[in-house]
Amino acid sequence: MMPILIVMGVFLLVCAWFHEKKWEVFYLSIRNGRVLVVRGRVPTSLLHDFAEIVRDPVVRSGWIRVFRGEHGAELLCGGDIDEGPEQRMRNAMMLYPLSKLRHALPVARPTLGQMLGIAWLAWMFDRRDV
Repeated sequence: MMPILIVMGVFLLVCAWFHEKKWEVFYLSIRNGRVLVVRGRVPTSLLHDFAEIVRDPVVRSGWIRVFRGEHGAELLCGGDIDEGPEQRMRNAMMLYPLSKLRHALPVARPTLGQMLGIAWLAWMFDRRDV
């Protein structure tokens, strides 16, 4: 009886995880003022806007998630991102309708971490210049 409950619990967790990812447009990770696309597609100009926002003042650690919402894209931030930079990101997002976000180009040469959607692994294999 116990193994069946464990399998069912794992199955429900996986289903919940996939359901959450279904609504996600993209996920960005931030470290020391640098932005890395972990999952999804982001218009290059929006990515540059976010990178500029987290560089001054420098955000040490954080994440940005954008979801498909009822009235367009919804931005969620976490980590060391203060209210000011978060609001600037929301303002930048207003220039990009959901249709433009969904049709952005994918990451040119994704790393293993980006293919799997795992932030710490994506940072480990990040090929960009420091």
